[in-house]
Amino acid sequence: MASTSPRSVIFLVLAVAIVVSDAQLQLSETFYDATCPQAASIVQQKVNAFVDADRGLAAALMRLHFHDCFVRGCDGSILLNSTETMLSEKEALLNNGSLRGFDQIDEIKMELECACPGVVSCADILALVARDATAKVGGTSWPVFLGRIDGGASFADEVNSSLPERTDNFTQLVARFARVGLDARDMVILSGGHSIGQVHCGAFFERLYNFQGLNITDPAMDPEFAAMLKVQCPQTKPFGFMALDATNGTFDSAYYLDLLTNKGLLESDVALLSDPLGVEYAIRAVQDPMAFLNEFGWAMIKMGAIPALEPYGWRRHCAFVEPRF
Repeated sequence: MASTSPRSVIFLVLAVAIVVSDAQLQLSETFYDATCPQAASIVQQKVNAFVDADRGLAAALMRLHFHDCFVRGCDGSILLNSTETMLSEKEALLNNGSLRGFDQIDEIKMELECACPGVVSCADILALVARDATAKVGGTSWPVFLGRIDGGASFADEVNSSLPERTDNFTQLVARFARVGLDARDMVILSGGHSIGQVHCGAFFERLYNFQGLNITDPAMDPEFAAMLKVQCPQTKPFGFMALDATNGTFDSAYYLDLLTNKGLLESDVALLSDPLGVEYAIRAVQDPMAFLNEFGWAMIKMGAIPALEPYGWRRHCAFVEPRF
């Protein structure tokens, strides 16, 4: 039997595809080999320490990369602070109060600047952090192609029109992903990022308490699951938290099993099963969890290659814009 695993084959093919299809981005696994060979190990060590201290940070750190790439491309713009003339992405309604991990990214950036001043971009840090955080809590690793250039602008009013929303149906989700060059299959796979993390109870109150404005629970929701949710998330506590799947804190395919057993939380989650593609993939992910983990890595590489709308330069501090250097 050959020693090459299916996972290795997938990523070998993937590596070639990314280099060929996105050569204009000049992304490469070896981008920092000469200028900062310790970059990846510094990031991994820091992420491992952060997640050891707070396992919930894994989802938050992965989410930063996702929210970054969908707005203005993968340019680190999600990390920028607002200025007197610019309300930044992190202050947008969909992001404000729901994103975290900024301090951890700043700490990683500071250590990288000490080791290799002016070399590693904030956008590349986000890509590395997302991979390492996912792998730390059960996911498989994937090659991270590096060489992204940071953006110099960040606008809150661009967020709502770019990011998927919790009330989106299947068609709307596909359309939002298509705008950044991702297809329906990518959307279904990347939705599996909800395998880790939590959501405010209020995000699914409509399904739980006022489905279609009728003051009832969504009849498609498993009754026992709904009863449990009502105990954990009474109407008086919209800012309480609920895990997005049954194995909270572990990256696996349980998210899809929850959907198939009518235990999904958000409208955008359960919307996946309104289309044959979503149903087919959910069943396959449950039947072959390792295939899901590998395909998630594939989709993350593809998402991570979304080009920056307006590349600016490598920022010394991820929260601020300085003159180019």
